[in-house]
Amino acid sequence: MNSPLATKSVLWLMLGMVAAASMTFYVADIWSANQPPGFSDLYAPWWAAHELLLHGRSPYSPAVAHEIQTVIYGAPSVPSADDPDGLGGGFAYPPYAVLLLWPTVYLPFAAVQKIFLVAALLGLLLCLALSLRAMSLRLAPMQWLTIAIFFVGSFPALQAIKLQNLSVLAALLVAATLFLVSRDQLVLGGIFLAASSFKPQFVVALIPWLLLWSLADWRRRRSLALSFLATMLALVLVSRWLVPGWVSSFLHIVRAYRHYTYGHSLFDVWFTPSYGVVVSAIFLLGMLALCWRNRFEAAGSRGFLLATSLILAASVVVIPTLAPHAQLLLLPGFLWLLPGFSPWPASSSARTRLAKRLGAAAWMLLAWPWIMASGLLLTAIQVPVARLIRFWQVPLYTSPLVPLALSLALAALLVGLPRETLLGSSSRSLGSGRSATVPEG
Repeated sequence: MNSPLATKSVLWLMLGMVAAASMTFYVADIWSANQPPGFSDLYAPWWAAHELLLHGRSPYSPAVAHEIQTVIYGAPSVPSADDPDGLGGGFAYPPYAVLLLWPTVYLPFAAVQKIFLVAALLGLLLCLALSLRAMSLRLAPMQWLTIAIFFVGSFPALQAIKLQNLSVLAALLVAATLFLVSRDQLVLGGIFLAASSFKPQFVVALIPWLLLWSLADWRRRRSLALSFLATMLALVLVSRWLVPGWVSSFLHIVRAYRHYTYGHSLFDVWFTPSYGVVVSAIFLLGMLALCWRNRFEAAGSRGFLLATSLILAASVVVIPTLAPHAQLLLLPGFLWLLPGFSPWPASSSARTRLAKRLGAAAWMLLAWPWIMASGLLLTAIQVPVARLIRFWQVPLYTSPLVPLALSLALAALLVGLPRETLLGSSSRSLGSGRSATVPEG
């Protein structure tokens, strides 16, 4: 590796380590400072799985919800007009989600938490590896390590780890789906797509897009749709066997959960919940319309992978949550914006220039939490951490805007790239774009 490139790689690695360390300090000592000692997003699905599989109790019952609340908060929730049964904070997944946790129901929760920490770290690394493989992006070891540190050291990843949230597992299943489909392993892709639906909001747009892609060439791609539908049917039947009448109970607790977690999208905040739903629908339909021409393209083509990355980013914009851990789905989209990876045409058009500017805006919004977390870490050298807790929101100011900025950047890139560029294979190396290989140090 030549000296300037080696120096640049080392500097990026060092910057990633500083950013990850700063964000770890922020999440552990500032953002989570006022959380209840027993707070864990993992406890609700684990206890629900424990009670359902071992004792046959409905995970949606108020009694189970109150037991969960007592462990997490010290007392059951007080019923309200929005949640008359006091279900907020209880089990808010389809019943088949308990199957993902069944090996842990015989263990004490303290042991499950330790297992989750290791599994979450490995899951995030595997999620990155699958996303890179899906896009056939070849990295030198130093580049892979740098991107991994930035990814695992991002606020969405560290928040998911700290909260012990199953978003890590959902993002991993989505990444596995994208990888399998890109390799034409459509039967397995359909199975993993169905499994990822245990967090329905994560696949609210991905499922229609992949089914639309399957219909565009039904003879060759029908195995994706059929395996997905068959797996979903099996999961629904298992859920009905485990919890008869589960659909109405699930919808009931979802309504309570939205109030419990402030379940609103960015458009709900901007346009009120009544109009936000309409704006979200229009936005999502617009993104699907932009992807329409790519429905005929091969699974490994740039056009298909870019369109799928756009759909994932648009999903995070419209789903009713502002929780940053949902932004783990943005990973494929940001990989498209890596310098030296995006297939920019030689002659820059107005659309391409717009895509570059929007991409730069997305990167700046993404960088803000790291910059502010680093500032808080430096300030903590002279100022007691207790005095910094009041600034806990500052690093998160840009978080709600990141999915929207990325969606617009990917949409501009999708529209601005020539047709022949989109039809090509996604396989390339991260570098200057002039060489088929990346020098390694």
